[in-house]
Amino acid sequence: MRRALVVVLVVLLAVASTSLIPPSYGAMSVISGTVYWYDQYGDLHPFPWVQVVATSTDGGITVASSTTDGTYMLYVAPGSYNVTAASDPGYIPQSKMVTVSPGGVAGGVDFALEPSGKPIPEYPAPLVPVLLLVTALAATMMLRRRRAD
Repeated sequence: MRRALVVVLVVLLAVASTSLIPPSYGAMSVISGTVYWYDQYGDLHPFPWVQVVATSTDGGITVASSTTDGTYMLYVAPGSYNVTAASDPGYIPQSKMVTVSPGGVAGGVDFALEPSGKPIPEYPAPLVPVLLLVTALAATMMLRRRRAD
């Protein structure tokens, strides 16, 4: 009786664990490309660390980041996707519709992001007065120590 229970549990565990195995990349399709940015002179440069999101028509989402040379690669199921490259808040996001066949490659889905004109904050606005106060106190303490010596 105990042995049968162990066998049943092992079989159930084996069946349950097969659902955790991701699909083979051989059965997947690929969307790839390069993300660029324009400098102040209008020249294009590879844009690293940009988030690239592929949203399928049924709502599935696949996310990747561009590498240091601006390239990215998304492994997706066959179908149609809205691919968006975004680097907020400094650049305007861009989107393209892409359709990939089973096991196919949609290469050359490139993006050239333009500056949005929005300033990129270094610190949250409420934190600026606190930082100014801490800096002023530190400067005051340093001046008093120098005068004491």
